[in-house]
Amino acid sequence: MRVLVALSRLRVTIAYVAISVVVALLMDRLGPHSQWRVLHEASTNLHNLSDGHVATLVTSAFLTDGELNWGWLAAVALVFAAAEWISGSKRFLLTAGVGHVGATAAVAVGLSVGIHADLLADSLAMTVDVGISYAAAAVVGSMIAYLPARGMVVWATGWIVAVVAAAISDPSFTAFGHAGALVIGFALGAAFVHNDGKRLLSNRSHSDATERMQPQHSVTSL
Repeated sequence: MRVLVALSRLRVTIAYVAISVVVALLMDRLGPHSQWRVLHEASTNLHNLSDGHVATLVTSAFLTDGELNWGWLAAVALVFAAAEWISGSKRFLLTAGVGHVGATAAVAVGLSVGIHADLLADSLAMTVDVGISYAAAAVVGSMIAYLPARGMVVWATGWIVAVVAAAISDPSFTAFGHAGALVIGFALGAAFVHNDGKRLLSNRSHSDATERMQPQHSVTSL
């Protein structure tokens, strides 16, 4: 029973990993041309999004560009499991979803502006962009909500340095997408802290009011 209770607290992570493994096994059975076609049709690149293929925002999250890196999937599973366990399934799913969609949208807007201004190559509109890394970056950023003040600073600084270093060494649009997703995660983490603080104050006020309303029993003696 305890195992089932524990697994229920990780239901989103378990579902994601299970679907990703099944998809990876199915993709492995396809030929190179079929794999290429699936990746391009499921990609959240500018071409697909401009044509209204919003379903790619979901399908792309379960695919990887090339052979699945099992080490990477294991690392993502650990991060997701820790985040879902600590924050709860609803907050975890909200953070992953907003990070994935928000960063993807920001990248699409940036590419659109850059291409129309002749600052970026037109071919970038067709580039394959799949994976869950944007969601992972947002989840990592949101975890500041559950750290002490000093830990927040260290955690945020460390990840900012890592993301900036990655963007400098490989200035691709995905690197900037990771930066945007991290910022989204920080913002959501701050919102969680604010909401938790308000809820705590509200509970304390309600408790104090209840105590004041309790009848005072006095002891008298004859």
